[in-house]
Amino acid sequence: MVSFTLTALSAIAMALTTSAAPTEPNTRATINRTGSITWYNTGLGACGQTNNDGELVAAVSASLYDREHPCGRKIRINYQGRSEVVTVVDRCAGCAENDLDLSPTAFNGVIGDLGLGRVTASWEWA
Repeated sequence: MVSFTLTALSAIAMALTTSAAPTEPNTRATINRTGSITWYNTGLGACGQTNNDGELVAAVSASLYDREHPCGRKIRINYQGRSEVVTVVDRCAGCAENDLDLSPTAFNGVIGDLGLGRVTASWEWA
C-alpha cells in the first residue's frame, strides 16, 4: 500500500511539473503588414516631441496609435529589396490601419523619389 501511494504521488507530482503553464500572449510578435506609404513634413508630433524632416521617423494610423500607444517603437519598412528602420513619433489621422506616413528622409531612404507620393510596401515592428 505504501509503495502504491508513493508511486501514485510520484506520478501526480511529475504530471504537475511537466504540464504546460499558461503563457502570456506575445503582443509584440512579428507580423508583416502591408499598407500605403506616404510622406509628410514633420514638426510637433502626437508623441509630444518636435522632429525634423531629416530624421528617420514615422506616423502610424490613428487606430493603431490609439490602440497601441507606440511612441518610440521601431518599424522596419521593406520596399523592392530595400529596407529602413524608423521610429514612431506621430499619429496619422488620414491613414488606414496599416498605412505609414514617413518623414521625407525616411521615405527617400526606403522608397526613393518623393515624387512617387504613395506606394504600397510591407512593414513590421523591429
